[in-house]
Amino acid sequence: MYKIKILTLLFFSCQLMQAQSLKDYKISKVYSESEAKENVFESISGIKSIDFNDINKNFSNVQDLYWLKQVAQNNKIVLIGETHYSKNIENIKNRIIFALNNFDYFPLIIIEREYSVTPYLNHFINLKNENDAKSFFNKELSTKLNTVEDSIFIEHIRNWNIKNPKKNIKLGCIDLEWSWDEIMEDVLMPYFIKLDDIDKSEIDKIFEIGLNQSDDFFIRIEPLIKKAEEQNLIGEYSFVNIEYVKNVIESISTTFKAMSLSSWWEYFRQKEIAKRVTNQRYFGEYFKNQKVIMYGGGNHMKSKHYYGVDDNFISEGSYLNFDNKPTKGKVYSIMLNGISFSLGEMKDVNLNDAIIQGTQYKKITNRMQKAYKEGLLNPDENYFLFGFRNEFEKFIFSKSYQYKDSGIVIPDKVWNEIVNVSIQLSNDIQMTVEMENESRNDYDEYVYIPYSPLTIARKNVW
Repeated sequence: MYKIKILTLLFFSCQLMQAQSLKDYKISKVYSESEAKENVFESISGIKSIDFNDINKNFSNVQDLYWLKQVAQNNKIVLIGETHYSKNIENIKNRIIFALNNFDYFPLIIIEREYSVTPYLNHFINLKNENDAKSFFNKELSTKLNTVEDSIFIEHIRNWNIKNPKKNIKLGCIDLEWSWDEIMEDVLMPYFIKLDDIDKSEIDKIFEIGLNQSDDFFIRIEPLIKKAEEQNLIGEYSFVNIEYVKNVIESISTTFKAMSLSSWWEYFRQKEIAKRVTNQRYFGEYFKNQKVIMYGGGNHMKSKHYYGVDDNFISEGSYLNFDNKPTKGKVYSIMLNGISFSLGEMKDVNLNDAIIQGTQYKKITNRMQKAYKEGLLNPDENYFLFGFRNEFEKFIFSKSYQYKDSGIVIPDKVWNEIVNVSIQLSNDIQMTVEMENESRNDYDEYVYIPYSPLTIARKNVW
């Protein structure tokens, strides 16, 4: 009798283990083409499409972006916001950047990376010799770029600079030092060890304090900074000079403060980023006298509403459009909004063997990989990972299928038609359109990217 009960329990346990579904992973399949067509807005026409393809070698496949010509010529700053981790968004971002530089000239592109990486990227993108570029990348950048798409992007910039010397592009990294320990060990320590007449053991002690995140580090490092200034010390590369080193130390100090502020860290981070776009020691000269493209998370790039620096500082886009005198009223923002993802080439990539990735990326990838290993998910098909399903979303998918895998732009005239149709329908549909309208109104242009493979985590070089 007991054996029968035990066997029965084991049988039902096995059944429960096998009863995993996509729903258990909070994943659902996207609409098929026929399902997407069954939406209340289907008869509405007049939308624009944007190709998912990356920029070509001649930087010429920008015909569908010709509407950016006036944007490029009439604005000082162009902001490109994104939903993170989308390969198709990375491709469109690349084409937008080079379209803008075909139509006009934006000599600086700001990206959402740690400030300390800036001169290393700029050194790479100005190397003309292929062997020199490959050697420098392997030595200095192979562990500093998170994704394959990151490395493709800087290679595009390098090729552009070779072909367009009169329109040379530079990169600027504007974020805090989230890899501060690596920067201390790989950049700062080797720099100060080059000082003449210095006690190396004392340097070791100072940096041990820094690696323990003690604010005492910033006091103890001051005499070394003074000596480096007196000796006009240069590190391994000419760009590792005292001005750069002081900026990096300041950036690490700001990072420590942000990390200690718990729920206020984002506010503090945004204020620091705003300082970097105005301070001459960072990128202030470009924002004052030249044209700039900024690319990063969508929340950073909201430019249509004033949030207030002293009150509730949220977006550098708002700051540039309303508070910063040289750029005030000369800002244009574009949001690239991703809706669903496929696992793609990440199906077999072990994140433990990859360059360190962001928390959200790891959560998404791990969830999809587990479902794939359970046989529940096809890595080449697209899935919803967040949000709720609605009629407007089906409309976006339907139009993307219609235009053969494209991003979707809804002109104002067409959007007004969608609003008018929604008013005649259920409260749920009206509310969906109202919420969508709120999101769209934060930007000058809004591009829907219905589906995309995940960006590919770069493997670590041990």
